[in-house]
Amino acid sequence: MAAPTRAYSSSSSSPSQRPPLLPRKFPSSGFEIIDPSIKVEEENLPFYDPKIFYPARIGQVIHDRYQVVAKLGYGTTATTWLCHDLVHHHYVTLKIHVNLLPHVREVDILRYLKTFDSEHEGRNHIRMVDDAFRIEGPHGTHEVLVLPPMSLSLRALQEKMPTGVFDVELAKAALPQVLLALDFLHGVANIDVHAGNLLVGISDDSYLEHFAEAELTRPSARKQVSDELTIHDSQLLMAGHGPLYLCDFGEARIGDEHKGVAMPIQHRAPEILLDVDWDWAIDMWSVGLLAWNLLEPKPLFTIYDADNKELNEAHHLVNRSC
Repeated sequence: MAAPTRAYSSSSSSPSQRPPLLPRKFPSSGFEIIDPSIKVEEENLPFYDPKIFYPARIGQVIHDRYQVVAKLGYGTTATTWLCHDLVHHHYVTLKIHVNLLPHVREVDILRYLKTFDSEHEGRNHIRMVDDAFRIEGPHGTHEVLVLPPMSLSLRALQEKMPTGVFDVELAKAALPQVLLALDFLHGVANIDVHAGNLLVGISDDSYLEHFAEAELTRPSARKQVSDELTIHDSQLLMAGHGPLYLCDFGEARIGDEHKGVAMPIQHRAPEILLDVDWDWAIDMWSVGLLAWNLLEPKPLFTIYDADNKELNEAHHLVNRSC
């Protein structure tokens, strides 16, 4: 394992008075081995290249401090891992970015948000960063965010509903929390507000210890690609019913005037489609779509032709004017 580089921001939590914990020894056998011919997790991304993702593995200690306990998920720009902070004796989530990014915008945005009014109620609905550092992988440098652990996203919860939609009362409870978060962000456009980026907070931290114990006694499935690369199966972290948190500020913008393409295709506000100036208010368009998508089994807008931008945007504008 390559040695980490120095951190470029310090943790906001106070140092533990207790000595650092020793790493746990996780099982090296007894788990399901996934057939090497089957694509799993990030391998299913259309652009997947094993050289761009950091090859984290369960049991590994990252940055001389964070022991990987379980894989929580993956996306186009990062993988996320539940880790035990051996210094502060608590659990955190590491978001390890691909090495293609010369700079991770989310680091700047989250640092900027930390300067905002700490008394604003909406701050309690933003997933703030605790720390950030860089690590060297086999094929380049990866930026890492240290974040509070969260439970499932609203999208994941909705997919578990028998009807595929939320009860009206649940949706009515969720939307005011989103609005509080956006009010706190005034002057910052998240531009990616949707059910997949709204995570449920953890109401009982003891669940995280049970989650770690489960990996020790019933280790999760994995695919051994090579001696250096193991792809772990992501685990669902279902841990109670805390408040909602707006997450993922990788595409966010600071300021009152912007121009150009933004937002996922099917979520784009009229300003984006018409190529006019836009600002943080486009997030309110996303709230409207969110309300629809929480209560209806089919999205209000879909991608009609991903290979034809002009035709796709024409369809969107037609639907918006009906």
